[in-house]
Amino acid sequence: MEAALLIGAIAAGVYAALIIMHVTAIRARRATDDRRRPRLALWLASSGERRRGRVERDAVRLLLSGRIVRARYHTAMAAMAAQDDAEYPLEVPGTRR
Repeated sequence: MEAALLIGAIAAGVYAALIIMHVTAIRARRATDDRRRPRLALWLASSGERRRGRVERDAVRLLLSGRIVRARYHTAMAAMAAQDDAEYPLEVPGTRR
């Protein structure tokens, strides 16, 4: 019984380590084919994308309901764009830094 639990724990640990490696590779934006990535890793790696989507959705709802003015909406979107630029800077091939 203890051996089965130990083997199960080792298998779960190895699986978790592999998922973490995939998430790290996806977040590093390495050029790979995501079709071969585990769905769990893709889902975990996209948490920032979902957060930004929720922030934008909430800002649009507030604007459309009249609870914020257009200037505040633009400020919120500009802040979100600045954060996105800091997290994922645009890389243009052939340019030098």
